[in-house]
Amino acid sequence: MAYKSDDLKQFHVQKIKDYFYDHHEGSKALLSEETGISKTTCTTILKEMEAQGFLMQKACYASTGGRPGKQYQLNKDYQHSCLIDIKNGKYVQVIIEVRNLYSEIIKTNWGEFQEFKLEYLYQMLDEIMAQDSFVSVIAVSIPGVVDQNGSIGQCDIKTLEKQNLKTILEEKWDVKVVVENDVNLAVVGYHHGEESLVFLYQPQCMYSGCGIMLNHCLYRGNTLFAGEVGYLTSCSGRQPEDRESAKELLIHQLVALICILNPKTIAICSFYGFEITEITEELKKYIDRNHFPELLIEENIESCILKGLMEASIDIQRNHFKIKQVRKV
Repeated sequence: MAYKSDDLKQFHVQKIKDYFYDHHEGSKALLSEETGISKTTCTTILKEMEAQGFLMQKACYASTGGRPGKQYQLNKDYQHSCLIDIKNGKYVQVIIEVRNLYSEIIKTNWGEFQEFKLEYLYQMLDEIMAQDSFVSVIAVSIPGVVDQNGSIGQCDIKTLEKQNLKTILEEKWDVKVVVENDVNLAVVGYHHGEESLVFLYQPQCMYSGCGIMLNHCLYRGNTLFAGEVGYLTSCSGRQPEDRESAKELLIHQLVALICILNPKTIAICSFYGFEITEITEELKKYIDRNHFPELLIEENIESCILKGLMEASIDIQRNHFKIKQVRKV
């Protein structure tokens, strides 16, 4: 792939940033070796990043000869991310975490509302933003469909429907904002390098949904409706009445996913606490075992969502036109 000079530099800058996001520190020599970027180019970019405050120099380490080598580390407080998980249940819960670039939690806030209004979220954010001037990104998880402009469609929380939360928050606080479906974020947070991965979430009283990773990238579909397995014909309009009916719905959804996507791995997070053995016993009635993906149980969707939110807060700052191969969110 051919690059213009400016494009190539931005490509190199992003590769170096990604290295420090992942490893937090490194030397020019190690960076050049790991990224394939020349030492001369690394030197130029490292100096620029240090001047910007993105990197700091650590104490020099011993080298094999000549002057000691410089060691750089990510400035974890260069910027902070405000992560917001809005969940539906008996009450609407809003969980907020502010994290630095090491993903260390700096501040938390939490609220529970019988009737949720956006004004409640604004009040919580006012407090956060007044106390932390380093927050430059807000990432929001919602249990609904979000289009490419940040506008919310069908949603378990009705007061969020038809709201362009991305635009609203950007205008109020003048920061970058990403709004994404909760299970899409869960699959990003759960992803450990699998080429094809599905994260299937079955709550107690709402429709199931799944996040899909194909070729290491989040797959949303043509209208960003991919993964809404609760709308499958065999499941549409049905909510589990008990554990047995929940298992029946889960099996229908798994069969559809295996037949259509044939993924390497499916992680299952169900309120009903199914064991792998009982799932496979039912699945083999419909699918030959040769086509079974690796089935895994995940009990804590919350941690996956928050990790996915952190990834999204980093990802929104990438230039995907030039850095397509690093795109996860």
